[in-house]
Amino acid sequence: MPAMPAKFLQEPLVLFTLIAALLFGISSLFSPADKNVLLIDSDEVEARLFLEELNSGEPLSASTRQAITAAYIEEEALVLEALARGLDKDARIRSLLAQKMLHIMSADIIQPSTSQLTAFYNDNLARYRQSALYEIEELVLARDDSRTAAEALVAEPTLARPLPTLSELDLASIFSVDFAAEVANTADTANPADWSGPFLSNRGQHWLRVTASVPETTPPFDEVAERVRLDWIAAEEENQQRLQVKKLVEQYDIVMSDSDGTQ
Repeated sequence: MPAMPAKFLQEPLVLFTLIAALLFGISSLFSPADKNVLLIDSDEVEARLFLEELNSGEPLSASTRQAITAAYIEEEALVLEALARGLDKDARIRSLLAQKMLHIMSADIIQPSTSQLTAFYNDNLARYRQSALYEIEELVLARDDSRTAAEALVAEPTLARPLPTLSELDLASIFSVDFAAEVANTADTANPADWSGPFLSNRGQHWLRVTASVPETTPPFDEVAERVRLDWIAAEEENQQRLQVKKLVEQYDIVMSDSDGTQ
C-alpha cells in the first residue's frame, strides 16, 4: 500500500477520522458482535465546519474542528438512541416534526407583485384600520366617597392623573366593555370634559374623562406596504400548506382502529 502524503495526514478532520476508524476497529475486536454501528456522514461534518468558518470569519483551529465533529457524532448518537427508545412518538416531538414539515411544504412561496399586494390590501381594509385613540385623565376616589369627580377635583386639583393613550379595546380590557363605550362616547359629545363613572374596583371609584382624541383611520397602502406584504405571504403560505396537506392525506387509506386496538 502506498504511503499517505504527510500534508494529507496533517488535516485535522483526516486525523480525527483515522483515529475514529482505529478506535472503532479496536473496539470491534473486544466488543460484542451485535454492537450498533453509528454511520457518520462526512459531508455533513464538512458542511458544519464550513458554516462555522463562515460565521467566525477565520480558519478553524484543529481543536475547534475536532469539537464540532465530536458534537455532531454525539448528536447522531443521541438521535439514534431517542429513536430506539421511541421518543419520536412523544406528542411534543410529533408536533415539532409536523410544524417543520409545514414549513418545508411552503418553502417556495414567491414574492408578491405590487398589484397583488394592492388587491390584498383592498380586500382586507378592516385588518389595517387603526382604532380611535384617546388621551384620558383618571381620578380615583375611595369607595365610600360621596363626591363626584368634578366636586373632588375642585377641592383637590392634583387628584387627576393622565393615563397612557388608549383605544376603546384597551379600556375594555382594563375596566369593562360598557364603561369603555361610555368613555369613548364622551369624545363625540359637545362637552368632552365630562367625567364618566364611577367604575368600582378594589382600588375604589374610577372616574375618567377624555381630554383629546384621534379618530379611527385607515392608513393608505404606502404606509403599511411592508405589513401587507408579510400578511400576503402568511396567507399564501397557509393556503399552500392546506393544499399540500390535503394532497398528502389523500395518498393514504385512512383506517380507524377501535378503542381495543382492532381495526
